[in-house]
Amino acid sequence: MELVLATNFDDALPEQVSELPVRTFFGGFPVSLTGAGRPPYILPEVDREGFRRHLQIIHRGGREFYATLNSNDLGLKEYRSGYLEAFLKEVAELLDLGVDGFVIAIPALVEAVHRAHPEVPISVSSFARIRSVSQAEYFLRLGADTVILEEEDRNFPLIRGLARTGARVEILTNQTCIRECPFRAHHLNTSSLCSQPGEDRIWFEFPILQCGLEVVRDPTKLISSIWVRPEDLAFYEEAGVHRFKISGRNRPTEWLAATARAYTNRAYHGNLLDLLSSVQLKGPSRALATLSQRGVAPEVVEPLRDAFAAFEDVTIDNDAFPAGFLRRIAATGCEQRSCEECGYCATVAEKVVRIGGRPPSQYHPPSEVPSPVQLLPAFGRSPESTPLPELRGANLRGSSAPEASARPS
Repeated sequence: MELVLATNFDDALPEQVSELPVRTFFGGFPVSLTGAGRPPYILPEVDREGFRRHLQIIHRGGREFYATLNSNDLGLKEYRSGYLEAFLKEVAELLDLGVDGFVIAIPALVEAVHRAHPEVPISVSSFARIRSVSQAEYFLRLGADTVILEEEDRNFPLIRGLARTGARVEILTNQTCIRECPFRAHHLNTSSLCSQPGEDRIWFEFPILQCGLEVVRDPTKLISSIWVRPEDLAFYEEAGVHRFKISGRNRPTEWLAATARAYTNRAYHGNLLDLLSSVQLKGPSRALATLSQRGVAPEVVEPLRDAFAAFEDVTIDNDAFPAGFLRRIAATGCEQRSCEECGYCATVAEKVVRIGGRPPSQYHPPSEVPSPVQLLPAFGRSPESTPLPELRGANLRGSSAPEASARPS
């Protein structure tokens, strides 16, 4: 097993995971020519010398570092004269800083990097949204050697097919995006564009609010979403996967180390949400609180805040999952069945999810919630707007680590 771990550029992080099978770290500058797949307001600042020093520490431990150049939308700037040359100059500068490989989503950029630096490994980003073997093969022919899966990480026929191509398959383990999310394309474009120079800045990504509302309306989506439990890694290994990615570039060092330890131990005894991003629950509550303080559209904001309030106390008991949970999911054929027709995740949610200490059957979702669409402009950067400080990974050595202990099974 190899772990691929996000870095927050705290130089203490590599040492804290030195005994774990972390083979690769990944990250990038908050703003870059291509963007780095995350909005700048959540990422820690790092200058060039800090970047170089951090990579030297990683290399001293025998690990490698991949830079994230994984935007899926360049705002048509790639059509401008000189853009490709500027991109390759940025790639060369990153290699000079010590970067070992790249995570890229756009085929043209994969090809450009491979032609200029054929010895440099390239991972196909989850932002490329690989959904078939033939789609992955295009990227492999262009020079990539690794395929990162996120949305399709419970699609085992696809996973096995990708493994048969000879590519490394990398599974993103701890995202909580809802299954078949209709907001994902908009979300990825937002994350891509807002981390590029010259683009409008935002302080909150609107699709996260839309996603969160889906969970508020139906907590079963907490179970049917795309995360992977530490206990289920062996099932992926049987399918040919040996590389597991842990996101959290904005998280404190203790959280990153504890989450990596849980996946190393293949067991976690506590609230599974401790290990997961769950941004669609935390982010909207904070963003709506800020809008409330500013007096923005109270007739919309306050009912939305009330709807999210119940999820300030939500847990997923990782020890209560039924044996064979993932095998049952894999055998279901989720792509061909509606969740309502199947009902398995709802049954599991009743056992493992607690909202305010109560099972989903005792939770009453809001009957009517105003549409948040009119709030879109409020999340843009205006003269009086400021980023949400509590969303930023400023205290990189903070104590926001998972509370329960991870023990070997």
